[in-house]
Amino acid sequence: MKLAVSGQVFAGSLTLDQTLETIRKYRVTSIEIWPGNISPLEGASVSPDAYEGRNIMEAKAVLDRHGFEVACVSMSAAFDYEIASDPAKYGAALEYAIEVAAMLGAERVNHYCYNLCLDPEPDMDGLKRIMKPAIRRAEAAGIMLCLENEAHDATRTAEGVLKIVEGMDSSHFKTNFDAANYVHAGQEGFPRAYNLLQEHIAYVHLKNGCIYDSNSGHDPRSKGGNMTGAFAPNDIYYPPLPDGSVNIDGLLQRLRRDGYQGYCTIEPHTKPELAEHYLEIETAYVRERGYFL
Repeated sequence: MKLAVSGQVFAGSLTLDQTLETIRKYRVTSIEIWPGNISPLEGASVSPDAYEGRNIMEAKAVLDRHGFEVACVSMSAAFDYEIASDPAKYGAALEYAIEVAAMLGAERVNHYCYNLCLDPEPDMDGLKRIMKPAIRRAEAAGIMLCLENEAHDATRTAEGVLKIVEGMDSSHFKTNFDAANYVHAGQEGFPRAYNLLQEHIAYVHLKNGCIYDSNSGHDPRSKGGNMTGAFAPNDIYYPPLPDGSVNIDGLLQRLRRDGYQGYCTIEPHTKPELAEHYLEIETAYVRERGYFL
């Protein structure tokens, strides 16, 4: 297994140069890139969730100069209603993210469902119409599309993710497994969701979560949105990896035992000023257990 760090927490507060320098402090040289990590082209109007109008070649030069690999390109345009409400516009954004991944040497594109299908039951006809052209592009480019589960759309349960992944019927469409996001949805991320999805996991996010409780000393800067399912109407809290409700040790043990050889990406869900505190704890935690050098 390989270790990476998500650049999302630094998007908008640090340049890509500064982001890579920060991540390198923790002996990690692989990054999950987000649109906000890449500067806009001069005069371009950009969405924080898409890559159109961004200076991809400049980013490639910065990554090469720092000796970084791109574990994954994340494209969150499903959260941008203006893009997601137009199937052609969303499809183009997803296809361009695949092109960006190829330019940056990444083998994966992380993407979402959200505004494409907010109902708990997946609208397979609609999702296929939107995603099939991008799937064909991904197959041709040798890029894996990794659908991340979220708490407020059709991916809130492992069953929903399984239905979507199997329905797309492509070896280049799998899931980004995020156990904490299943907790956000009131589900058991590990072992239940993992067991249902194991053969379809192409990428893994490492973060932890639990119910936010101000009386327990939880820092509001690491509070997320409201939970769904059994844990509604509480808000989720994102503590460092050792301290939440997800059995991270068990998850890493199973991934290794099951032969997973891809990236596990640490994803600090907190404010930028706390990001290094999380990275210090979390990189040490996973290394102490012998899973990463």
